Amino acid sequence: MKSTTRIIMMSLLALAAVAGPAWAQAKSELTIALSSFSAETVDPALQGHNVKYYLSLMFDYLVGTTPDGQPSQAGGLASKWENSADHKRWTFHLRKGVKFHDGTEMTSDDVKFSLQRAMSKRSTTGYAGPLRTLIADIETPTPDRVVIVTRDPTLIIPTYLSRSLSTEGMVLPKKYIETNGDDVFARKPVGTGPYKFVEQVVGSHIKMTAVDNHWRIGVPKYKNVTFKLVPEETTRIALLRRGEVDVADVSRERVKELEKEGFPVHMRKEEALIHVWWILGPDGRTPPTNDKRVREALNLAIDRNEIAQSIFGGYAEPAAIPMGLTWSFKDVGFKVTPDMAYAYDPARAKKLLADAGLAGGFTQDVYAFQLPGFPEGKAFAEAMAGYWEKIGVKSRLIPVDYPAFRKMWVDRKAPGAVGYYNVANRDWIGAYAFLEKQGYTPSKLNDTVNDPEVDGMLSQVLRQTDRDKINALMRNVYTRLRSEHHGVPVVFVHSPYAASKTLGKWNPGSVMYDLFLDELARK
Repeated sequence: MKSTTRIIMMSLLALAAVAGPAWAQAKSELTIALSSFSAETVDPALQGHNVKYYLSLMFDYLVGTTPDGQPSQAGGLASKWENSADHKRWTFHLRKGVKFHDGTEMTSDDVKFSLQRAMSKRSTTGYAGPLRTLIADIETPTPDRVVIVTRDPTLIIPTYLSRSLSTEGMVLPKKYIETNGDDVFARKPVGTGPYKFVEQVVGSHIKMTAVDNHWRIGVPKYKNVTFKLVPEETTRIALLRRGEVDVADVSRERVKELEKEGFPVHMRKEEALIHVWWILGPDGRTPPTNDKRVREALNLAIDRNEIAQSIFGGYAEPAAIPMGLTWSFKDVGFKVTPDMAYAYDPARAKKLLADAGLAGGFTQDVYAFQLPGFPEGKAFAEAMAGYWEKIGVKSRLIPVDYPAFRKMWVDRKAPGAVGYYNVANRDWIGAYAFLEKQGYTPSKLNDTVNDPEVDGMLSQVLRQTDRDKINALMRNVYTRLRSEHHGVPVVFVHSPYAASKTLGKWNPGSVMYDLFLDELARK
């Protein structure tokens, strides 16, 4: 009888294993749920860094990057590179035998075409501006060698074309795009990455399938990878609990709850700066934030410690320098002194407004939206509006999808309105890239500062190869940004990504908008 009972129990256990939940079985599909897809574009030239979550699997970069954001000769299409003594010729040696998903071989002609396309007027990527300024010519002496010639000496070329920044370094198929056109490519992209595009349903998901073998990861572990757009956090967490997704970005306040349930939460330390700015008008800054006293008042009205605790669940630290990225501070020798920290001082903020002739306050538009890795975006906007209300500044909260806001920002269609960003924390070159995009007036793409003194220093950094001089210039830029209150630096956030209990070893790295799924996808 005991033997019969034992056999029955073993049979029931075997049946349960077969009919068990999805997470109990070996999976052939990896599913990632994100709160935002940003612009939902699959053409690297039409957005930039915040679509890298999924594009990094479909495309390879000219220059590879380690998970901690350093250029690498192991992870890019260039197996090695070198520069001339005057830092004006950068030679990249390409891997041989790399093929696009349509079967054509990748060559230096594709690299040249991709860079020219990334710098074209059609491109809306974040760092096309400096490349247009610097690159004088692109030579293709052999199919496996490309030479980038710059007008001035510079150190930025490898980093700007790497996975650590935006999408300008992604290599695209020249023949496929020229034959089919940009519109077809934007619907059916072709790259050289370990996964190839299958379908996109706007507002729902992006699906891709593995190639048979790839130089970057070998034979992919997962046959399919799907990115799901799930704006509601309760839904993302429910999907995680049911085993229907493997990775999800979650708000900081839900971290302890999920950890108690046994879900691994990967925390990227000081991954991003939450930074607020005012959209410039066609001719620069508009009233009332063209007055330095008003900008200082709006900074002093914010209780950064309270925001760190209440909005970000304690997984954040107060910030002090507009556009100041802490990883670059160490690189350039910049020290944030106690007097640079913004005190929470609404009384002084009110006095500054009165001194500026605005004792009765004023009204400003605050756009509220979510971003990838920033599911608290709308709650954050509401909190900022609440603080400003206490000093007499009335905020009209305008809920909007990020792509619509970005267009207004770039086109300068809402002068004086408030926007915000979770800015990737980076080293000095990454910090310079961000400052050039946001703080350098000639860049024009997303300039939010309009300060001739800052412009002059950033212009020198671009063409400087002496690190001591670069460091001094960067320190002076940060000092100027802080003294003029060019923006509202709020907090540095630690970014959590929750994973299923059976996902296995994974290092999501520290490069923002890229979860470095290579390790997960590798058998």
